[in-house]
Amino acid sequence: MPRRNVFDPLEPTHEPRWHVARNMHGAVLESRLLLAATDLKRVFVAPRLEHIDGGWQLGEFGSRGGVFFCARGTERRMISITPTAAGQSGRMAPHIYPTHPGREKGD
Repeated sequence: MPRRNVFDPLEPTHEPRWHVARNMHGAVLESRLLLAATDLKRVFVAPRLEHIDGGWQLGEFGSRGGVFFCARGTERRMISITPTAAGQSGRMAPHIYPTHPGREKGD
């Protein structure tokens, strides 16, 4: 059976990416521009080690999604490598984030 091509968000790219840390309410705690040709796999691994050293417990993570979760006490964070800056929507955003009362589609 032929193997499917699987998108890998950590593969080298000629486009910029962002390293974004959010709390579990979606608030951006940190957002850092990663220049084109940055070693995204290294950028994905280094914060995991820093969080472990800082007393955080690593939760689920996936290199296919370019995201990991960690917790310390009652605080929980999501750290991701994304193709768009924090606060900007990608083309798929309206499908990913459904509307609910008080929120316009695509916000």
